[in-house]
Amino acid sequence: MRPTYENSSDIANEERVAQELTELWGLDKWHRNPPKYPIDISFIKDGRIIGFAEIKCRAVTRNQYDTYMISVGKVMSAHSLTKATSLPCLLAVRWSDAIGWIDLEMTEPKYVGWGGRVDRKDSQDMEPVMHYDISEFKRVES
Repeated sequence: MRPTYENSSDIANEERVAQELTELWGLDKWHRNPPKYPIDISFIKDGRIIGFAEIKCRAVTRNQYDTYMISVGKVMSAHSLTKATSLPCLLAVRWSDAIGWIDLEMTEPKYVGWGGRVDRKDSQDMEPVMHYDISEFKRVES
């Protein structure tokens, strides 16, 4: 069985971003989806889910790289969720100096490549990935 790399610190960081976005957008609340659910967060307004978000927290500045890389599988899950519910699915990223987001259904990737993490020496961390231009991310102004 493949190890789970997400830890309690990762979850706490993602939840802080979910709370910040909930407050910024005037939503009622958010819920963390179950651990094996493909997308992290459901956003709630007036008792209904109004959208979803995959949240990533990175220890680099927003402009350190030209693109943001995410698994094609994760994007496919987001597209499936949007197709099934007609609700938006966002990719929200907290960099060390900013928060930004894109709608994964409405944003075209710059390109598709092969990539992933190499620091864990896990061959399953390498896979097809989509690269989204950093300039496509809408910045959260707080």
